[in-house]
Amino acid sequence: MSSNSSSKSFEETLEFLKTYVEPVKDTRLVPLSESLSYFLAEDIICPINIPAFDNSAMDGWAFSSKDILPEGFTLKEVGSSFAGHPFLGELKTGECVRIMTGGKVPEGADTVVMQEQVTAHAKEIAFPSGVKKGQNVRKKAEEFAKGAVCMEKGTRIMPPHINFLATLGIPEVLVFRKVRVAFFSTGDELQSLGSPLKDGHIYDSNRYAIRALLESAGFETKDLGIVKDNPESLKETFQKAADCADAVITSGGVSVGKADFTRTVVEELGELVQWQCRIKPGRPLAIGKIGESYFFGLPGNPTATQITFLVIVKQALQLLANAKDVSMQYAEAEATEKMKKREGHTEFLRGILYTENGKAKVRSAGSQKTGASASMITANCLIYLPEDHGPVQPGETLLVVPFQGVYQ
Repeated sequence: MSSNSSSKSFEETLEFLKTYVEPVKDTRLVPLSESLSYFLAEDIICPINIPAFDNSAMDGWAFSSKDILPEGFTLKEVGSSFAGHPFLGELKTGECVRIMTGGKVPEGADTVVMQEQVTAHAKEIAFPSGVKKGQNVRKKAEEFAKGAVCMEKGTRIMPPHINFLATLGIPEVLVFRKVRVAFFSTGDELQSLGSPLKDGHIYDSNRYAIRALLESAGFETKDLGIVKDNPESLKETFQKAADCADAVITSGGVSVGKADFTRTVVEELGELVQWQCRIKPGRPLAIGKIGESYFFGLPGNPTATQITFLVIVKQALQLLANAKDVSMQYAEAEATEKMKKREGHTEFLRGILYTENGKAKVRSAGSQKTGASASMITANCLIYLPEDHGPVQPGETLLVVPFQGVYQ
């Protein structure tokens, strides 16, 4: 099936993918310890209250707010409540218990004063003025009540989620199976690593980047190597890839050169629905299907390959994986210098995001030429400039997409 000859904007491409990509349906039950990077296949219903009981947020003494006096007061220590070792009795008027962080607040108590604010004389504990009812107490079910939805379907499981699920006592979770992605590079000029570079050749760097990008995003990978620029080899590899994967990614072979056969082969085996996207770098971007597998043809330039994957293909694969939220997370930063930009296309500049005097600022990471690779390793963010944006002026507020968060 022939592709649409007109190119789409960045926003149009993302909207189209939301209707074009159908998520995988297969699910499996996996141990919590093996669930990292899977997407939840169902809402998690809280089996217990969180917290399970009133507990102390501080090391200190617990007592009833009925004993509070504006000018300060003294109570008798009658026991202790440590984590895992609660006080078993019920506090009476005039009594308090020594309590540690996480310790269960005893019956009859509802307030905790931290240890640095009291004066202890044997079992006589003097409390200061200004104590407020309920202070330093984490109430039962104040985060989640038993039976409430505490984690939504489509959540990608990361270390904090595993920690939380373990807190709930959940040993295994129902997840969607991981999306499988096959990938290969095309081009007679490409050469594998580990051998002296021949005249007129370049090392195949994109396969290594694509694999790293896929695996860091939680997808399973199948590397099919380098494929020469001839229709027979391409057809055989595409069929092999489509048979073993939910998506197929190629690098190179999607320009308009006479030796680029990818378009012809994909149209013969399946369909192409898009051939270009008005973004820079990365204008040549192919989208389609081969059998039941989705196809994404990335440009051959290493910088364009990475950026096109990050801003478009990664989101498509997240849709395929059932992610509940696939949108990129933007932040605002002030431009500190002029930057070139023409209207008519969305551009993602490589930038350096930093903080100065408590304010987020951004500058160019160097040359923005498509063939410039140094700026990609220097950059820590992408600067998003929409189609109708012209040259950037110093002091302008821009949207940026940071490369790294606390959890990638």
